[in-house]
Amino acid sequence: MKSPLRKFRGLALPHHHKEKKDQRPPPAKLDNLVDAAQEMEEMRTCYDSLLSAAAATTNSVYEFAEAMEEMGTCLLEKTALDCDDDDSGRVLMMLGKAQFELQKFVDNYVNFLSTLVTLN
Repeated sequence: MKSPLRKFRGLALPHHHKEKKDQRPPPAKLDNLVDAAQEMEEMRTCYDSLLSAAAATTNSVYEFAEAMEEMGTCLLEKTALDCDDDDSGRVLMMLGKAQFELQKFVDNYVNFLSTLVTLN
């Protein structure tokens, strides 16, 4: 007669001792991953450089716009003081107005660059 435990031996689940599979991707995929990471780092560096250049340009253009405004104001003040010569007064007034128009364009450019830098 069989012992009660021997009856259950056949019912036990088979034990499979498989070796654990290596979960690492194949070397080709790993190389592609490393290349992609390097490319991303290069793009990030390039992007940071572009943002830095845009910020420096914004500062320079802002200073240029301020200088243009001062020049336009000076030209218009000269026009107000020099009422003797109609031709020179008219030319100075045209130059002053042109300066202010140019300054508006430069201000718009500064605003565009500032928006570009602050969005990122």
